[in-house]
Amino acid sequence: MTKTSGYKIPIDYYVLMFICGLFAIFAFATATPMDVMRGFWVINTSRSVLVSDYIAMAGLSATLINAAVSCLLFVFLLIYTNTQPNGKIIATLFLTLGFSMFGKNLLNTLPLCVGVWCYAKVQKARFGGYLVHAMCVATISPIVSEIAFSGGKTSVGRLSAAYAAGIFIGFIFPVVVESVKRMHNGYCLYNSGIAGGFIATFAVGLMRSMGVEVIPENYWDTSHTVQLAVGAFSFSFAAIVFGLFVAGPKRAISTFVKILSERDRDNNDYLLYYGGTCYINIGVMCIIATTTMLLLDIPINGPVLGGIITIAGFSVAGKHVRNTIPVLVGSILATNLNTIELATAPNALSILFSTGLAPIACKFGWIWGIIAGFLHVSVAIGIGALNGGLNLYNNGFAGGFVAITLVPLILFFNRLISKKSDSEVNYGRRKGD
Repeated sequence: MTKTSGYKIPIDYYVLMFICGLFAIFAFATATPMDVMRGFWVINTSRSVLVSDYIAMAGLSATLINAAVSCLLFVFLLIYTNTQPNGKIIATLFLTLGFSMFGKNLLNTLPLCVGVWCYAKVQKARFGGYLVHAMCVATISPIVSEIAFSGGKTSVGRLSAAYAAGIFIGFIFPVVVESVKRMHNGYCLYNSGIAGGFIATFAVGLMRSMGVEVIPENYWDTSHTVQLAVGAFSFSFAAIVFGLFVAGPKRAISTFVKILSERDRDNNDYLLYYGGTCYINIGVMCIIATTTMLLLDIPINGPVLGGIITIAGFSVAGKHVRNTIPVLVGSILATNLNTIELATAPNALSILFSTGLAPIACKFGWIWGIIAGFLHVSVAIGIGALNGGLNLYNNGFAGGFVAITLVPLILFFNRLISKKSDSEVNYGRRKGD
């Protein structure tokens, strides 16, 4: 990690630091320092498997501090390594902020981060170039917590084993995550969730073969919807105003229209091409996600807020209104047809994270987007048993399966339709016409 002169901290990192600072101010304004630290300890020594709503486990204030600390760790690492932001980096920072509401914490993230650092060293590459991997590998951070704290008991030996496992997983993660992208050709935005799903499935299988049963959790807060909704809407409007201010009102509006016309699944770095206007997209998508939850009467808690923040983050790297709403419509239709209560974790999280399939709607149109969202819910609910709650991005894993299966079928049917259309056009024509 070498430093170079002339590096100026980008404004996007200041935005993340400002959000984390607001989290900390609110946390200590609503709880005593002792209560916050006690809750922070509970979070860091919990199993953290899905679904571990940290708000239900340790309180809102401790959860906000955990999110702030987890996000700031990587912001400072990005600054220390002189890494310039792009869409993927900002999206991943928001992802870290969101999932630190339910599953990620300092204790279970650090060994994974060290593992990625070791990989960068072996590759003789800049660690800054692998910080996205270091953030995303926390999708399987519950593996570290499960080894260290399952059964409510821990020891130096268990902590050592947990950290050794975390370092090893972090070391191999960049290899796995780069290979799985070729499986879905960029049609699922949550590439790390697919890689994490495979690794977690192997880990669960290994544990079960040794007689260790991994049991999912069901912490689900229902008492902070108003506070969190107000916070989400306040952030949304602030992001829109910030985008208008940075880009200028006239230019921002015209550029925002260009974002809505984006259809490229591979080259979807909106921050690189549209700059500050992306914050308007962030605010709009955050409003849509929050409003959807409220209209469906789903409580806003740690996991749900984490999903909303994730949607906001990926609004600089692949999501916008036109490619997201069809997928949301399909997932909502599916949740209204299955037998699981709508306001519970499986359906609520499936709706929010189905938006990782936005590239399908973007490329093939809104009908296929609805179908993708519909299929996602069924796959996400069923696939969780494979990894026992050890993969936080379980919906990314499910989205990968949907993309891998659905996209070839879309291409096949499109070819059939195209051939039929050609035959209809040529039918009845004389040779040479």
